[in-house]
Amino acid sequence: MAGFSSKRRKIRQPDSEFPLLQCHKTQNDLEDWIGIGKLPDEILVSILSLLPMKQAIRTSVLARRWRYLWTSITHLEFDDRSVNYLLFSRPPSPSPTPFDMCAPLEPTYPPFLVKRRRFVDWVNQVLNLHKGSHVDEFSLEFAVYGDYFKSDIDSWINFAFQKRVKRLHLIFTCSWASTQRSYALTPPMLRNYRLDSLVQLRLCYVEVTGEVLECFLSACPLLEFLSVSTSRVMNFKISGPSLKLKQLEITYCTLTSLDIYAVNLMSFKYSGNHECISLKHTPPLVNAHFGGTYASYIIKSFSQFQSYLSQLETLVLDLRFEKLTSFPKLPKLRNLKQLELELNRRVFCLLLCTSLLRASPSLNRFKIKFFDLDKRMKDKMEIKKSKCKHKCLKVVKLSAFVGCGVDLEIARYILSHTLSLEKIIINPRHRFMVTSEDTDEVLEARSRARQHLEHRLPPGTQLVVL
Repeated sequence: MAGFSSKRRKIRQPDSEFPLLQCHKTQNDLEDWIGIGKLPDEILVSILSLLPMKQAIRTSVLARRWRYLWTSITHLEFDDRSVNYLLFSRPPSPSPTPFDMCAPLEPTYPPFLVKRRRFVDWVNQVLNLHKGSHVDEFSLEFAVYGDYFKSDIDSWINFAFQKRVKRLHLIFTCSWASTQRSYALTPPMLRNYRLDSLVQLRLCYVEVTGEVLECFLSACPLLEFLSVSTSRVMNFKISGPSLKLKQLEITYCTLTSLDIYAVNLMSFKYSGNHECISLKHTPPLVNAHFGGTYASYIIKSFSQFQSYLSQLETLVLDLRFEKLTSFPKLPKLRNLKQLELELNRRVFCLLLCTSLLRASPSLNRFKIKFFDLDKRMKDKMEIKKSKCKHKCLKVVKLSAFVGCGVDLEIARYILSHTLSLEKIIINPRHRFMVTSEDTDEVLEARSRARQHLEHRLPPGTQLVVL
C-alpha cells in the first residue's frame, strides 16, 4: 500500500459525516464493520448505489477490496452546483485512478469556465472508470454555456444509452454567458441506441421537438414517467393504446398544440396556455397539478373537465401570476384528499378557498402558499356564514403567512368551519428568503398568528407556528 501513502497522493480525509469511516471506535462498530466486510460484492455495490456520488467514491480508501467497488454502482448523479471537484489533489500519474478526479485545466478556457471544466473532467473520469454493465439512474444537473462542452454532454448521454439506463434526468440551466438557449436533443442521437429499457425521462432546459418526444414514446414501450420543462416543443402528440405512460409533466414550454391520448395516465402536471391543449381521450386522473393560465381556466370552466377530474385525490393549483375575482359553483370532488393552492394578492383567496372546501367533502390535508401579501391588506370579500362544517379536514398549512386580513381571515374561517381539525401550521417564511435568520417581518407574523388564532382554536386542535 506504499503507493497510496499520504505523502505521494496527498489523500484528503473524507468528511466526518460519512458513517463507514467512523469504524473501530467501539466493539459494536468493529462487529458491524466485520459484518459488512462479509457481504458479497453485489450487495455492497447495491448499498453504494444508494449513496450520493462523492460519498460512494470516498469508500475507495476504506480497504483494498473497496478500491474499485464504486465503479460498478448503478445510480450515477452529477450536480455541478454541489459536487466537490477536488476530492483528492491530483499527482502526476500515467493512468487514471479513483484519486484522479481532475484532469489538467485547459489554459484556453475563460476564467468563469475553469470550475465548469473541472466538473466536466471529473464526470469524464468517473464514466471512464465505470465497469458496471447497466445503469438504473443517470442524473445530470449542469449549467450550459453555449457550445462549450457540447461534445462532453453528447458522450455522457451516449454513455447512459449504452448502459441501458432506466431513469434518465437531464436538468440543464442557461447562464448569462450562453450564446444559445439550451442543449438540443436530435432524432439522429436516438436512432443508434435501443431505448426499450427507459422507464423514466426528465428533461429540463433541453431543446426537443415533438418528433424527438414521439420518438421516445415509440421506442420506449416501458416508459411510465415523462417530464419536459422549459423547452420549445411546438407540436406534441401523445397517443397509442399500448402506451404505459402513467405520469406526464409539461411545464413552461412553448407549445402550439398538445394532444393527449394515454389510457393509463394517472398523474398530469401542466403549466401554460390553455388554448393549445386537448385532453379528450384522457381517463379520470388521480393526481393533477395545473399552473399558468390553464389553472385559472380550469377553475372558471370546472364543469367542462368533470369527466377526468371527478376521481382526483390530489390537486395543486398554481395561481401565483393569475387574477381571479369570481368563481362559478364548483362540482363535487368527492375523492379529493389533498389540496394545495399557490395564491397572490390578485386572487380573492377567501372566496376560492371556501368554494373548494365546500366542493371537497373528503379533503384531509389543505396547504396554501401565499405570494406578495402585505400585512396591511384586507380581504374585501364577505362570505356568508355556513352552518355546514367540514368533517374530514385534519391538517392545514399556511406558508408565507404575514398576518394580514387575507391569511388571517382564511385561518379563522377554517377554525370555525371544521369538526376534526388536528393541526393548523403557520409558516411565515417563504421559499425566496436568502437568509436563515428571522427578519422583523417574520417575527411579527409569528406574533400576529398567536395573537389572533390561539384563542379561536377548537378543542383538540393544535396551533404550530414555525
